[in-house]
Amino acid sequence: MAPPLSEFVRTQFDNRHVRYTTVSIVAVGCSQSLLLLLQAFGLNPAPANIIAVTFGCIPSYTGNRYWVWGKRGKNHFWREVMPFWAIALVGLAFSTLLVFLVSHFWTHNPLVINLTNLVAFGALWIFKYIALDQLLFKMAEHELAAA
Repeated sequence: MAPPLSEFVRTQFDNRHVRYTTVSIVAVGCSQSLLLLLQAFGLNPAPANIIAVTFGCIPSYTGNRYWVWGKRGKNHFWREVMPFWAIALVGLAFSTLLVFLVSHFWTHNPLVINLTNLVAFGALWIFKYIALDQLLFKMAEHELAAA
């Protein structure tokens, strides 16, 4: 007999990659919504992308730190916050460059602009997981035992 649905869901959310994917979906949803909204109010695609990505980093950082990697306590500015923003800056620069190129040489269609943003972040998604897991939020063995 198959386990109950609630147990299956709990088991899946115990997997770090599933939690990372969930946080990514929430952060992308925030960024994409804001990007569409800013374009609807007439903001050019590249500045709209910068604002949307910047605000999307807030749920990304907090969700990844607290839920995905289970870090508690004080945020370490130089070991966590700055490296996270450096990684986010790579995504911001890459997505803004692609959005700028698409909007200047192809179309201003907001859906195409949003798709361009998604492609940029999708290309960096696996790299970001590895960087967060191995560099930023890596737990020492004694921290894992305590958790």
